[in-house]
Amino acid sequence: MQAWVGLVLPCYMSVIPEQVRQQLKDRFDTVLSGPVHLTVYTRPGSSRLILQAGVGCATCEDARQMAELLHEAAPEKITLDLVDITREPERATADGVDDVPTTAVGSNAETGRIRFQGLATGTEFPALIDAIERVSRADHGLSEASVVALAKLTEPAEVMVFATPT
Repeated sequence: MQAWVGLVLPCYMSVIPEQVRQQLKDRFDTVLSGPVHLTVYTRPGSSRLILQAGVGCATCEDARQMAELLHEAAPEKITLDLVDITREPERATADGVDDVPTTAVGSNAETGRIRFQGLATGTEFPALIDAIERVSRADHGLSEASVVALAKLTEPAEVMVFATPT
């Protein structure tokens, strides 16, 4: 992940420079070893318009474009599933997705997944790349003590990490 620390992508993904696209492809060619499945939940329409809550999605189109870019960087390793929650509300409910855009990263579409709510740009982009790489290698990066402590959990747990640009 250190190679991505200085990389901050623009908020609007349609202007991703070709150099960044090539960096992703080169990195994924050498780092990804197993499959990665991205699922992006969106509510299309409204693009960058500011609307009342529950209507449209200001960053969904950018999240879709970013996911497509990641898929194109390693199409043999990364699969992509786009879910329009207005057309598939039962899927969003079953997957526990309440907010859009949400990007889920997993080894397949069914097992435990790392989720990013909102658009993972700026300082969140390296974390998204790290998640993709760790899922591909099946490397959680946890200490043995953490694995032992997590094994003692008897009920599902949700861990939320909040990032702010300040």
